[in-house]
Amino acid sequence: MHRERERQKEKMDNSGCIVICLAALMVVINAAFHPVDLTNLQDDTEPDVNLTDSSSYIRSWVARNYDPLAAKVSQADALTSWDYNTNITDSNQADTIVSATQSANFTKILAAQMKKFQVNGTDATIRRLYKKITELGMAALPENELTQYNKLVADMTSTYSVAKICLDESAAVGSCPSGNLVSLDPNITVILRDTRDPKQMKHIWKAWRDATGAKMRSNFTDYVVLKNKAAKLNGYSDAGAAWRSNYVEPTLNYTDENFLSDLDALWNQIRPLYNELHAYVRRRLIQRYPAENIRPDGPIPAHLLGNMWAQSWGGVLNFTQLFPNKTKLDVTDEMKRQNYTIDRMFKLSEQFQTEIGLKPMPASFWNHSMFERPDGREVVCHASAWDFYLGGDVRIKMCTDINMQDLITIHHEMGHIQYYLQYENQLLPFREGANSGFHEAVGDTLALSVATPRHLAWLGLVTNQTDDLQSDLNFMFSTALEKIVFLPFAYIMDRYRYDVFSGAIRSSDLNDAWWNYVLKYQGLEPPVKRTEHDFDPGSKYHISSDVEYMRYFISFVIQFQFHKALCNASGHTGPLYQCDINQSKAAGKLLSSMLSMGSSEPWPNALEKVTGSRKMDAAPLLEFFEPLIKYLHEVNVKNGDVIGWK
Repeated sequence: MHRERERQKEKMDNSGCIVICLAALMVVINAAFHPVDLTNLQDDTEPDVNLTDSSSYIRSWVARNYDPLAAKVSQADALTSWDYNTNITDSNQADTIVSATQSANFTKILAAQMKKFQVNGTDATIRRLYKKITELGMAALPENELTQYNKLVADMTSTYSVAKICLDESAAVGSCPSGNLVSLDPNITVILRDTRDPKQMKHIWKAWRDATGAKMRSNFTDYVVLKNKAAKLNGYSDAGAAWRSNYVEPTLNYTDENFLSDLDALWNQIRPLYNELHAYVRRRLIQRYPAENIRPDGPIPAHLLGNMWAQSWGGVLNFTQLFPNKTKLDVTDEMKRQNYTIDRMFKLSEQFQTEIGLKPMPASFWNHSMFERPDGREVVCHASAWDFYLGGDVRIKMCTDINMQDLITIHHEMGHIQYYLQYENQLLPFREGANSGFHEAVGDTLALSVATPRHLAWLGLVTNQTDDLQSDLNFMFSTALEKIVFLPFAYIMDRYRYDVFSGAIRSSDLNDAWWNYVLKYQGLEPPVKRTEHDFDPGSKYHISSDVEYMRYFISFVIQFQFHKALCNASGHTGPLYQCDINQSKAAGKLLSSMLSMGSSEPWPNALEKVTGSRKMDAAPLLEFFEPLIKYLHEVNVKNGDVIGWK
């Protein structure tokens, strides 16, 4: 239960994001508490001591005694969290703490019952169930410390979610002129994407960090202590190791060390492409902003790239595009010209899924989701997909705008929803992705088809679409500004936290260590002086809300493995970057065969189900971008650009 509840938080992610709510530990951040009667829980779930070594009895006990109650507790947790995320009030936050306690109590009792079974001689499925049910997560903490942990994360999340900045540099937030006080979504996000004023970008960059991370540094250090204590109570060396356990597969002898080694290997595969892209964009920024004194062999100032965290560089596309006279691939203007609505954007995503043979959205999805920022109340705008565990209730929470980026985000979130629907008949502990990266990869895999010029032309959003090399390179370049640029950011988000949890980074060095990682992997530097009074990692939602992030790095690799496999199943011929699996029932059937497994088998088995390979590999990603890699290298050599930074 604890894992399910933690997944609820985790699902409230990025781009996604996802929200699986099971009970045990997690910090639920929602409203009106939904109580579940657990009065006779221990007596009602007591196992037969004469049958505790029987695989068939254990499986039936989980299905009969654990699953129905776990679903009710998970649903209650999700409802309480939903209430808070869609209406941020002190009362609703308090209810999430109560709900978290209910979940933890359930987890502890059922874990103790499960430990009465003898599983050494049972099959692998039973041993997987045993681990998922008996590991307590944060619920291992004493009740007072669990409450403290939940309050810390709720407070940090609230600080992030209600943060506003004043666009007037001369005014404080409290005296900001009308119309100049703005929140992150959609206001700040749109301004950073569209403005070309480096002074304004620098002000916004700093003001957001002052309003978020700097205010939660003390809470974060207390949170680290409690995360580590819970991890050790669960048998891990620290909270980083506990997070990584989601990717460890003991029955396959795939260890924590194997996982860390694979992460290094994947990054080393990708790094040469990122470095070429970095060199090309740096030169164009030098040309655009000569007064910013960007060194041709140095890092890029982080505020100039059109995104609050420089995790996407799509904001600089309009002046860095390789061939500007070719067709524009951002179809935002065309969507608005055609009077696209938010509902139509979501319906398009559903249509893509059903036309490859996947499941349609249930009526409750359309009735209960939050697609737009409501008036009159604060909400957590960060897009997320939610599973409520009973009655097919699934939802998306998103402050949607009419633009291409949000159209792609919708496909990402709808991928989570499709995963929920596909594995809904699994036992509750298996109603999750094969690993966290799988859940994030599904929607992005489908979006790789949707974003192709061919598919956008099929939708009527691109006219005069051609397959000439220059147009193809433009498409790959714009895709790289989202996909390749994101990878080092995703990599350091948890590499940094692994070191914080292990003690390799001291609490007195939190900000300096963060910028060491940013410089080393992203090749970026802050535009203004930073000190240990700041806490810049906290300017990102997933840091403030205790969401593991390596899932995104993994998903951005394996989505290309999935894409290649589905393209092969669809009968696609030609370059991988041109593939669109639109209306391919064969591709949908292959994907569904993996999604329906949930986490009932080790993730290498699920990966093999789709791709034929049991190993994460960036080769399909590099294949997708192969012509761009060659072109960027040639252009950078021709211009004498330095690859890398110092």
